[in-house]
Amino acid sequence: MTSVKKMKRNLSLGIFIGAIVFCIMTIISNIIHKEPEESPIPDLIILPPPPEEGVPLDLHPPIELHPLDHDNVAQPRFEIKIQNEIEDEVLEVVATLADAKEYIAEYGQYHDDLFVYDKDTNELVLTSNKNE
Repeated sequence: MTSVKKMKRNLSLGIFIGAIVFCIMTIISNIIHKEPEESPIPDLIILPPPPEEGVPLDLHPPIELHPLDHDNVAQPRFEIKIQNEIEDEVLEVVATLADAKEYIAEYGQYHDDLFVYDKDTNELVLTSNKNE
């Protein structure tokens, strides 16, 4: 026999033996396979009885808010917009100019089209453009 014929025979024999081993392992694993245990969570969940009629459930009692409690909250005063040939939209509304400067410092390095406007006067206060 030539060496090519021997290699073909050995390859065929190897594939055949591999297929037989695979089939035997599959049959053994199916025989050993155990039935799955019953789920610890029942299929039917039993709920407690509903509350008695006439007794209201008050889970969240109303909270009385007084408008005077909120006078010291800073109102948004500055709008940060992105304005270019594609878009013109408000990105952020902040209460102080320091917050607006912080926003411009953080995101201005990526955009040169950020503008800060005073909401009351619509006046341009600050920009991220380095050329202006």
